[in-house]
Amino acid sequence: MRIKKHKIATDIYLLQFDTQYELTSTFLRVQEHYESPHFHGRIFSLEQYMDWYAKRHGNFTYYQDWSGFNVPSTAFRPFYDGKFDPLSEKEKRLLALFRRLQKPFYVIGIFGRGVTSLRHELAHALYFVDPVYRERVRAAIEEYSTSPLERKIAEAGYARHVIPDELQAYLVGPSEKLAGGFRTLAPLRRKLRTIFSQHSRALSLPARLT
Repeated sequence: MRIKKHKIATDIYLLQFDTQYELTSTFLRVQEHYESPHFHGRIFSLEQYMDWYAKRHGNFTYYQDWSGFNVPSTAFRPFYDGKFDPLSEKEKRLLALFRRLQKPFYVIGIFGRGVTSLRHELAHALYFVDPVYRERVRAAIEEYSTSPLERKIAEAGYARHVIPDELQAYLVGPSEKLAGGFRTLAPLRRKLRTIFSQHSRALSLPARLT
């Protein structure tokens, strides 16, 4: 398995995987420990998660359902502390990439060129590391009624604490998934995309992704 690691800002790292399966099977437990409505903050095995996901969705389709990942450095801590042992070989490779970093950082993961998910994941990273971006986004969102979209995001499988972040990322992202059906939020979407464009200019993306 090959992982391309790019430092695209002082505290943001982009990981590129060759396939969707390699990406999703590497990030699954770290991501879901961070944002799952059922497993957030809990210690769990891959089998436990697979059983829960299959029951919720009718089958275990996680490796086909997700194409991008985003986690703050705090999500790695219990893995480094040995609470998730035994780790998979893929999880070990992921942790080895950031073992020596001391200050807070953010990691996003895509596969291939990640055209359909990159902007969404970058919006998450900026929301976490850039306080000016975060405050501008929050101020823009306060002017609109976003409760219906927030409920839809929660139903899609996100823990409550990440819904504000997911809201802005889905509105910024190019995909029509979730946010696309809310036409009344089109003006907000334009505002957030403008804010994103202004703040993302400083990111040093690999040439093949720009």
